[in-house]
Amino acid sequence: MKNVIKIAMTVVLSLVAVDAAQACYCGAARWAVCRRACCCESCTGCTTVMRTCQKVVYQPRQYTCYRTCYEPVCEQKTVTAVRYVPETRYRSCVQTVCRPVYETVEREFCYTVCRPVTSMQTVKVCCGRWEMRNVECCASNPCDPCGPAVKTTRQCRVWVPQVVEKQVACVRYVTETVKKKVPCTVCRMVSEQRTLQVPYTVCKAENYQTTVSCVRYVAKQVPYTVTRCEPQVVTTQEPVQVCCPAACQ
Repeated sequence: MKNVIKIAMTVVLSLVAVDAAQACYCGAARWAVCRRACCCESCTGCTTVMRTCQKVVYQPRQYTCYRTCYEPVCEQKTVTAVRYVPETRYRSCVQTVCRPVYETVEREFCYTVCRPVTSMQTVKVCCGRWEMRNVECCASNPCDPCGPAVKTTRQCRVWVPQVVEKQVACVRYVTETVKKKVPCTVCRMVSEQRTLQVPYTVCKAENYQTTVSCVRYVAKQVPYTVTRCEPQVVTTQEPVQVCCPAACQ
């Protein structure tokens, strides 16, 4: 753009120089000399001449330019990847464990029992009997119910008690502590060293081939149109009226 402006300024300065030179040749220079030399008399005649003029005209012009664009391109590539696979391994560990040992031993237990003891005791037992006896009783007179009671005798069944001594066996219970040996099984813990296989997991790296999608950018020249206004010098013929003064006496 700066080069275009410099070119336009150069053309304008050249046109100004051409117009000044043509004005001298058309009589302007002589007219100035005449005015200084003579007494400025009126012009005797005018004439029309054709003057060549140049002017700068800006005309649009289209240019085709190219710019670099990057276009993505998808590609399938085979790459080597790493994956971790779990693996179970074993290691030996020595541990102290307690092992149960069962034994049969005799233990003495004490318990209380009730033992029966029999003894003879003399007790008095009432052994009576029933007897028919005459018993006096008061009864009303059937001939005179409202009169006094009359004593009468009648037979009644009467219980006659009789106390007899007897030997009776009595049983009483006496508590007694008894000791007894009973076999029983006991458990005791015995410590011992054991080697155990303890599992643990590790991750093992493993390489494998896989296909992945990759994006690659490819440079591409894309054309586009640019419109610029360029200066152009146009030459035209224009009529100019020139008045020529008369010569001084």
